[in-house]
Amino acid sequence: MMQIPMRRFLPSAFFFLLSFFIGAQEQDSSILIDELNAYKKKDSVRVNLLVGTAESLNYSDPDEALRFVDEALTISSQIGWEKGKALALRQKGNLHYVMGVNLRALDAYQQALIISKTINDRNLESGLLGNLGNIHADMKEYDEALEKYRTYLEASKELGRRSDQIKALTNIGIIYTDMDKHDKGIAYLEKALSLSKEEENDLFIAAITNNLGLAYKGLKAYSESLDYYEDAARMAKKIDNKYIEASALNSVGKINILLGNFELAKSAGLNALEISVEIDAIEWQADSWQVLSDVYENEGKSADALMAYKRYINLRDSVLGEEKKSEITKKEMQFELERQEAEANATIQRQTLIKNMYLLAGILVAVASLIGYLLYKRKRDALAEKNIAEFNTKVAETELKALRSQMNPHFIFNSLNSISDYMSKNDVDTADEYLMKFAKLTRAILEGSEKKWITLEEDLELIKLYLEIEALRFKNKLDHSIKVDSEIDVENTLVPPLLLQPFIENSIWHGIAKKETKGNIDIEIKLEDKMLVCRVDDDGVGRKKVVGHHLEKESMGIKITKNRLDVISQLNKMKGSIDIFDKKQGLRVELKLPLKLNF
Repeated sequence: MMQIPMRRFLPSAFFFLLSFFIGAQEQDSSILIDELNAYKKKDSVRVNLLVGTAESLNYSDPDEALRFVDEALTISSQIGWEKGKALALRQKGNLHYVMGVNLRALDAYQQALIISKTINDRNLESGLLGNLGNIHADMKEYDEALEKYRTYLEASKELGRRSDQIKALTNIGIIYTDMDKHDKGIAYLEKALSLSKEEENDLFIAAITNNLGLAYKGLKAYSESLDYYEDAARMAKKIDNKYIEASALNSVGKINILLGNFELAKSAGLNALEISVEIDAIEWQADSWQVLSDVYENEGKSADALMAYKRYINLRDSVLGEEKKSEITKKEMQFELERQEAEANATIQRQTLIKNMYLLAGILVAVASLIGYLLYKRKRDALAEKNIAEFNTKVAETELKALRSQMNPHFIFNSLNSISDYMSKNDVDTADEYLMKFAKLTRAILEGSEKKWITLEEDLELIKLYLEIEALRFKNKLDHSIKVDSEIDVENTLVPPLLLQPFIENSIWHGIAKKETKGNIDIEIKLEDKMLVCRVDDDGVGRKKVVGHHLEKESMGIKITKNRLDVISQLNKMKGSIDIFDKKQGLRVELKLPLKLNF
């Protein structure tokens, strides 16, 4: 099942997990606004008031908060206060991060980081690295995120800032949990929880307890996981934090499903859905519908289960944005190049100044300065080329994710059409069997939707289940066989998910379906010269007998598959191919892709 990720602690002047503090913050912001109205002088005092007021409105009115931040930036620029600009930019990044506009948040954090380095403010710099760690974590760039969080943790210890230590420890724990290193994640989260209890901070305790539930779930210690989630839900209700409460209740529902306690799961899911709708939290609404879909399926309510599942898919699709990740990656790489250029320009200016100051001291000093500059420029250019190469690789990987994300909605849409066709015939028993198989298939697809590669064994299981579903619809008109070369280790061989599915679908819908007699589809997987050769062979009517055949027009599924194969070839530096052969009776598709092993 999909686990909607929680927003992470922000290691700056505030943090965000699932909380809003709406009541308390509205009171604080009112006091601060009164102070602002009373203090008109445009100086550093007003800048601090503006940034503080914006911070108090982080969640209750972020748009209004941005207006205060912009005024703080204007005043800081007018009076030449660089630290004021950095503080305002950091707060601007925090607001955009809370609003989910990560690209703008990244811009603001990066500008603030440049200033913090210039004024040598280590505390501000380490906090901003923690903010950038959140962006890396959201992009699943865990090594970079851990590096930034650890820098923030060490600075917090040196400065004796207990709350910042808690935030850094928690974020490191969440990263290890995301990396499936649950024991390490639990160790860091428990350290953070211990410090939070010493501080008597109920919000920190509720948030960290919720994350401990997730970590223990990863260890399949479901009883311990359930205890943590229930504790988090109770504490969130006590402090009136509906975001943590909704998330924890959804997790309670999922754990109870795993334990077979479907009535308890249903109660938790309905409660979480009500809260999620109240606070307009789309992510947790999706989670709630997923829980209810599983409960209704267990109760044998196929129609309700399908309805809940459709709502879950619609909400889920609205919160996933792979293309935004590509934009963030590109923007960060651009920042790195711009930062290097800025540093180079600063060095050039310093060298020019030194040259002007000591020009009369002799030609020797000038020559030495020029040589130093040329050596630096060579090093800078080499580093820039390396960063560009890394950027191109990262973009290629992101494109592969985006293409893979297009495949699953296309496949689900076609499968739902098949179900609709069968249910229209009012065959309740077969329709119910069809729905169960479809639910199993789509669940397996969604569980692997974040994976670039799955084992050949897993992929063939998905294909087999898809063929069984289509065979039901055609009422024994479709036979199939799957043959794998004995040299291939299906458990160790990796393939992109559902790469063959569009060709199998075309064989069924446009080859076998148009045939009056029974049809066959034979799938063969073999190994040739370090390439995995996959053949889909049908005895349908063939494309020459169909006017405007789908393969002539190239369906969306086949187009996506070709694009996926191009990206895979680029990443593996081995050229794959797709060939289509007309037969006397039917069609054969042959796909070749580079062999990839798990270990």
